[in-house]
Amino acid sequence: MSVQKSVHRPSYAQWSYWERELGWDQALTSYLAYKPLEKNYDFVVVGAGFTGLSAAYHLAKKHPTAKIALIDRHLPPLGASTRNAGFACIGTIGEFIADSQLERAERVWDRMHERWQGLSLLRSILGDVAIGYEPLGGHELFTDEAEFERVLTHLAHCNTALKNRTGLDHWYKPTTINDYSAISMPREGQLQPAKAWSGFAQLCEQMGIRLAWGQSLVDVSKKANGVFLTVEDPSHQSQQVHCSSVILATNAFSTSLDKDISVSPGRGLVLLTKVLDSQPWQGTFHAHQGYIYFRNVGAHRLLLGGARHVDVSGENTTQFGINKEIKSFLFGYMNEVLGIDPDGVEYEWSGIMGFTPEKNPIIRSEPSQNMVWAVGLSGMGVALSTGLGKQAAELVS
Repeated sequence: MSVQKSVHRPSYAQWSYWERELGWDQALTSYLAYKPLEKNYDFVVVGAGFTGLSAAYHLAKKHPTAKIALIDRHLPPLGASTRNAGFACIGTIGEFIADSQLERAERVWDRMHERWQGLSLLRSILGDVAIGYEPLGGHELFTDEAEFERVLTHLAHCNTALKNRTGLDHWYKPTTINDYSAISMPREGQLQPAKAWSGFAQLCEQMGIRLAWGQSLVDVSKKANGVFLTVEDPSHQSQQVHCSSVILATNAFSTSLDKDISVSPGRGLVLLTKVLDSQPWQGTFHAHQGYIYFRNVGAHRLLLGGARHVDVSGENTTQFGINKEIKSFLFGYMNEVLGIDPDGVEYEWSGIMGFTPEKNPIIRSEPSQNMVWAVGLSGMGVALSTGLGKQAAELVS
């Protein structure tokens, strides 16, 4: 098994607002000095996004005396963990309708329940203050009244399905927001993803987990006495590390480890305005079956992102960058639907997600290789990753 040895890292100009807000360009400097790994660990987790952090955390909880290393090529890690829009959501009715065309409705509701469980687990581990969580509620917004009426016919069924799984009622309610028909989701919230990632990383360090940056996985091989990882440091010097089991939490970049794994990269664009005099959209919002999303950041900034449906093939990439066609579409939406001048956009960045054909994460144990895969979160990483990492840790022998 081999992996490409370099992945493009965005310039500081493309850092997310969340990373900038925490001053990571300076705060992380002390961690950038390369420190070699030891030769032997009990467990190694590859990929230090939310899934990898959760896997390492739950391994340490399950095996408190074990030596555990969590490795990543970059600091902060590539992908979407610190570069997403910061939605703490389980899915809209419009998303349910679209996803149930791909698979059984029961599986879609189960995944929505898993998102709720994952968010609850993240909040219970770190606490709401540490992740910047705000329970401001969410809304599915409609510019087409006929589409609103069609989605509304599924509301009672979706409420019942989620109540049967969670014991909680009133997940979705019809309403009006700024003269648009909408379906409110009162249990939805928002968070600061870089703050949540930082809190999780610090917790792992406090538990004695070795967080090792600048470590590129080159090869994984199973032998009679365990798993041997070949890793390269930033100067391309290789080192072999032995462990009993390895968890691969590499999401969008997984095909560079195994070309047959069913995960495709999907880039997502995020825009954020400067501080505006007035900003009438408070909470999280979804439109067009979840492809378009926006939210407040503080009282006077608007974040708008998504629209991958405008150029799906163009966003099927692991390269960071700004898709001009999608940016133009989002500018039009901001102006025409949200009533905000796109000249006020101050920040733009992209994140790389990993998608599976039916949007179900891959959680797979390969006992003959002492290896567990936990990848393919399909744009739902904030909600699913903590639970997926826990499942991966439970599969490790």
